[in-house]
Amino acid sequence: MSDFFQPADPDFRRAEPLGTILARWVKRSGLAHAGDRERITRAWEEILGPEAVHTRLERIRKGAAVFVVDSSTLLSELNNFRRQELLEGLQARVKAPFISDLKFRLEKRA
Repeated sequence: MSDFFQPADPDFRRAEPLGTILARWVKRSGLAHAGDRERITRAWEEILGPEAVHTRLERIRKGAAVFVVDSSTLLSELNNFRRQELLEGLQARVKAPFISDLKFRLEKRA
């Protein structure tokens, strides 16, 4: 048999199934939780109440739900006084153990 038909990698028999590779990629990319965005947003609106219109879920990354806030006053309140209460509320309502932290940032204005 010619070398053309031989695999370049001597460990080719230990290749991972494509499904395993894709599952790992989806988990790392954050797409595994993409379907949870709507549930998190609804729970967030219930927990935060009318002030929720001044926030939006930007992303979920490495266990942190990152919210953009349009008011520096509200940003301060969320960061300094309500973070733990809101985190516990989200975890309870959404049953989302993958959310271990909340982060807030002020929306950039043009």
